[in-house]
Amino acid sequence: MDNLNLFIIAISVILAVVFKWYLFRRIQRWIDQDLIKGLADGDHRLLDRLHQADHALREQGRKRAQRHKELERIAADFSSEAHR
Repeated sequence: MDNLNLFIIAISVILAVVFKWYLFRRIQRWIDQDLIKGLADGDHRLLDRLHQADHALREQGRKRAQRHKELERIAADFSSEAHR
């Protein structure tokens, strides 16, 4: 194989890996947003609070599983406060 073929193969592999990483990140974001919307259940105040909390947890560097548990806890606390 000549150098041009190797270059094309290398670029194709690199682009495939980057595209896969991009799709994986987008799907993770969609899952996170779906969780937040599901926990808010149409309550705009809770939705805003969960978005703010998710943003803060991301900045703290928390892993997704920890963020999801914390968001679920915040939603449960909000619901118990609303029922008082």
